[in-house]
Amino acid sequence: MPEFLKQNATAILALLGVVVGSLLTGGFALWKDWILRNRDFDLKVWERFLDRRMTAHEAVLDVAIKMRVMVSSGKVETPGEISRAPQLMMSKEAFHDWLFDFAEKSGTATTWLSTPVKRELNFVQDYFVTLNTHLSEAPSERFAAEGSFIRQDFIDLSSALEIKAFEYFKAEARELRLNNLTEHHKYPLAETKRRLQKTVLLARLAEIKSIIGSTS
Repeated sequence: MPEFLKQNATAILALLGVVVGSLLTGGFALWKDWILRNRDFDLKVWERFLDRRMTAHEAVLDVAIKMRVMVSSGKVETPGEISRAPQLMMSKEAFHDWLFDFAEKSGTATTWLSTPVKRELNFVQDYFVTLNTHLSEAPSERFAAEGSFIRQDFIDLSSALEIKAFEYFKAEARELRLNNLTEHHKYPLAETKRRLQKTVLLARLAEIKSIIGSTS
């Protein structure tokens, strides 16, 4: 046998080279195929995540747009200018329907929102909770007047919410990463209170209460 190996060493080495080369080539092909399949799977998973994140942020934009839809209250506010109020404040029923719609849309979207948008949405929610508290005893016919008085709040809140949502589409939409769920999803309490105090609702609360209680 050793003599046979000596006489055919070149052929045997060549054969071994072919076998080893085939194994390496086959192994590399399998490894490459596994990498491609794995990457394709990851891209499909992230595509679904991204679709949900974009849908959630679109829902926030829809909320923001609805908040600043204004309609005429039928009264003259200043000479030559008709009083306008947010559509969702035209009656107690309209406002409560809005609160339900807002809770449903924001609750569904929360998981997939970027942290800045989530914080702003939570602040808007705090505003509506505060507003609902002050309007709890107000008759339905006073809601339009109240809405006219605080309509700038709706414009400011919706604009801030819209800006945060657009920042996501502009800067984060292509990032293949999820939110850090350990991040705090509300503004610090002091900041929330400070911003609420700057709204027309709380800055001019005494006037608002007089409107709510007016019977004229």
